[in-house]
Amino acid sequence: MRILIIVVTFVALISAVHAHESTSNTISVNGQGNVEQVPDILKFTISVQEKGVDSTMLSRAVNNTVNQILHMLTNNEVLEKDIQAMSISLHPWYEREGQNSVQKGFVFSRNINVTLRNFSRYPLILEQLFKLDASRVEGFRYEVEDQQSAYLNALKLAMKDAKTRAKELMTMSNKKLGDIANIVEVTNYRPLAQSSSRSSVVFAESSQYLPGSNVISASVTVTFNIE
Repeated sequence: MRILIIVVTFVALISAVHAHESTSNTISVNGQGNVEQVPDILKFTISVQEKGVDSTMLSRAVNNTVNQILHMLTNNEVLEKDIQAMSISLHPWYEREGQNSVQKGFVFSRNINVTLRNFSRYPLILEQLFKLDASRVEGFRYEVEDQQSAYLNALKLAMKDAKTRAKELMTMSNKKLGDIANIVEVTNYRPLAQSSSRSSVVFAESSQYLPGSNVISASVTVTFNIE
């Protein structure tokens, strides 16, 4: 019985040594890739809102303004596919009277989400929006439309960076780099919009359009065999 325990212990030790040798025969490195792209679309939201007692009349007034805005947008080279006008809201309108909140009527509103491709059209669009009594124009953000392609390019650069790092480490340790054993994509890409803090006054001059560039990053962990 004692001999059996010794044999089993010896086999376990041999297995542990082999496992350690197998693990130490690889190298894992991180790779980083960055791609800069100038935003090619500008997104913003137009809000139209009316207060009153008759919800039916409010709906008609808001829808009439919205239709005028939609017509104006298409006249300014905004494509129909770049306009979303489905958001509608109707809720009670309250005002404070002493210690009580008294309902005065209703608030009816609609939001129009716009994607603008020709930045130079914005000053004219903004001017006409306020002539048409738009309640608010907000949520300005620059974006890169084809963000997936940009990320894939960043991913390629991250792989190249990982291989360069691994080769350098092997050179310093006088060893030869082998084939790739495993790849882990570290980044879970979610496109980040670049918000604009510019006011409508700044937007009034087309020469002020300076969207800058968005940096799209990717990161990987690559494990290589060591020959």
